[in-house]
Amino acid sequence: MEDWAIVEIDDAKVDSTNFVGNVIDLGTTVPMNEFIDWMYQHPSNPHSFNYPGDRLLKFYNTIPDEETWKPSEGNVDHNNDPCIMVMKRGYASDLTIGCLNSIRSFYFKGQPGQMSKAVAILPRDSNSGAFSKPGDSGPAVIDRKGGLAGLLMGGSGACSYVTSIPSMLEHGVKADLSPSLTG
Repeated sequence: MEDWAIVEIDDAKVDSTNFVGNVIDLGTTVPMNEFIDWMYQHPSNPHSFNYPGDRLLKFYNTIPDEETWKPSEGNVDHNNDPCIMVMKRGYASDLTIGCLNSIRSFYFKGQPGQMSKAVAILPRDSNSGAFSKPGDSGPAVIDRKGGLAGLLMGGSGACSYVTSIPSMLEHGVKADLSPSLTG
């Protein structure tokens, strides 16, 4: 399953006075210290996150599929299980933080299973609720280092799903994750 779109920016509506690039506005609904604690669920995780003074967290690169399958050291949740903490700002649920999980689904059509392009995101802990709500589809999902995991496509109950950015790039989509205005 895949769910994605290509968007072209209207140059007549975007200029150097209103262009901020690819960012997630961390807003003011989650206090800075609480946000940082949520992103670093376990004391063993290195604290290298710099909360941006303007609350606009830029994203620069992608999270490779291989890392989502096996998170690097220092990426564990409150239970010490491997996990990449990610965030998004959705229309219905605002700013949320969840755990990008290595769970992938497989589908069959009379032949061996093929891996889905969807990646699961679980709640950050047992008290936080779902990562997304109906009406949230489409926002970027990024990690604390500014790595783009994918685009939120929906959810069911406590589990949300993103279309992996590396899988989109495999289709020849050209994406500039650090756009700038020229001239």
